[in-house]
Amino acid sequence: MSAISFGLALLSQWLGRTLLIHIQSNPEIPPSIKPTLQSAGLQQDISISSYYSIIICILLLLPKRAQLIAIFQGVFLFLQSIVILIDYYLLKSWSTKINRLALDYIAYPQEIVNSVGTHERFYIVLFLVALVLFCLGLGKLILSICNSSKLNFSSKWIQFPLVLIFIVGARGGIASVPLSLGSAQKTNNGLYNALSTNSLWNLFHAYQQPTLDQNIQAALMPNAMEKSALDKYMGPDTFPGGLKRMPQIIRKGSNIIIVVLEGIGEHWLERDPSESITPNLLHLAQDGMWFKKAYAAGDRTDKGLAAIFCGYPSQPVKGILMDPSKWGALHQQFLPSEFQKQGYNTNFYYGGDLDFANMGTFLKFVGFQKVNTYPNSVNSKWGVNDLAMSNLVLNDIKQLPQPFFASWLMISSHEPYDVVENQDLSETEKLKLSIRYSDAALGKLVDGLKRSNLYDSTVIVVVSDHSKSVGLPVTEDYEQEFFRIPLMISGGPIRDMYRGVAPHLIVSQTDLYATLTEQMLGKTDKMPFSRNMIYANHPGMAISFTDNKAVLAASGYRHYLFMDAFGLKTPSDSLVLGLQSQLIRDYFKK
Repeated sequence: MSAISFGLALLSQWLGRTLLIHIQSNPEIPPSIKPTLQSAGLQQDISISSYYSIIICILLLLPKRAQLIAIFQGVFLFLQSIVILIDYYLLKSWSTKINRLALDYIAYPQEIVNSVGTHERFYIVLFLVALVLFCLGLGKLILSICNSSKLNFSSKWIQFPLVLIFIVGARGGIASVPLSLGSAQKTNNGLYNALSTNSLWNLFHAYQQPTLDQNIQAALMPNAMEKSALDKYMGPDTFPGGLKRMPQIIRKGSNIIIVVLEGIGEHWLERDPSESITPNLLHLAQDGMWFKKAYAAGDRTDKGLAAIFCGYPSQPVKGILMDPSKWGALHQQFLPSEFQKQGYNTNFYYGGDLDFANMGTFLKFVGFQKVNTYPNSVNSKWGVNDLAMSNLVLNDIKQLPQPFFASWLMISSHEPYDVVENQDLSETEKLKLSIRYSDAALGKLVDGLKRSNLYDSTVIVVVSDHSKSVGLPVTEDYEQEFFRIPLMISGGPIRDMYRGVAPHLIVSQTDLYATLTEQMLGKTDKMPFSRNMIYANHPGMAISFTDNKAVLAASGYRHYLFMDAFGLKTPSDSLVLGLQSQLIRDYFKK
């Protein structure tokens, strides 16, 4: 019975990985790689099957063993299937399996449901019903087999050597070092490593990660290193000889609109012009300054909002919006509030649910006098689609007293991309069409501003909250390219000599704060993590933090660092680790 259970459990692990490999389409897995992915994860499959079989051996010795084994088998199969289903959606959107970041978002079930299309919801329900029926049928079969067999005293002794064998299998062998998560990760391709890793093993690993306090203590660097890293990140104060002058590229006193794109990477704007899906974005970029080497601070919308409106990098532990008690770490750097102090009317527009990740509370906290939502106009999974929102935003902006500071967070390029009629297309094609849809909405807004005679007096800043792995070309620069986003400053108040300029300077999403406050408000205070993009002594680097990883982008340099390896092997390691140590110390000081 135990040996049969082991074989069935091992088969189920193989089938689960096979399913994930064969339905993966972003990018499609080459046939020659698939057997390698299966063999790489075999040890973890054996380990999970051994753990399962040890419990079966124990249950065989208990009264009512048939009922207990049937229940355990059903729970095991149901859990494994659900984990594989979750991994499928995470791989599709994030190119990763369950991790600590994904576990944090379990607190927002409605947003998770919103990310799933109508057809997919139907298939999920159908899958769950079929899974429950299968588990019930399997339970009855196990009851029948167990009730027809006889377990005598001598057969109980057979369980002992089997348990010893299974313990060795669960541990991964008899070597002094037990099996680890990395045992299945044989390549330098993150997606391939994720696919080869056993889903249940990965889930248990995520729950067994060091506690938050342990991670914090391990991440803290000496104070001198923190200061040195921050100085390098900020760049020198002046040129040699003490010159410190910045050109005025934006007319002061102008209105400003910050359009936050949803999950659009810069690579979508740099495609062949003959098949461009972002004509309006490109036209706007050519009418202003287009920073083609701008990088997001993190990988989620809540992290992007903190970076854009507070000049605050992505927290290496978790996004700061997730914990309002830590908002004191933002140094009172609130972009809307700074403009409000200078007599600007501050308004935010969003077609979705502001309860997600405490967004609504955060936006008011940083100085938006009015946060506009439109629950009665909802027409998509996430809320009001971008074309409909462009009308609502424009109608309200035309009525605002000037000068105004406004921002619009788009949603239509968020999965499940339900603005696309053909839901049978690949994820890449659906995202592509969704971006074209959002681009049309942006064009509609700009045209409306021109017809209302507001374009000449309004600065339009376009920046993405983060990028996505969907449709991202797999290159040697993949880690950096994942974070590269559109960032442009355009509109009527831009000086003519700066129109059509595309600096090659590497900048961060966080740099918008220092740039806009200096250019439009004359504020020249040195910010902890924000640098002026117009200042010629900008250090030309950007650091992006995500779950347990940091990526440094610098001219001619490619570097990423896993945060659980705190070795100071290079100067760039010192910079990255010193800065993240400063962030963590700052974050938890209160």
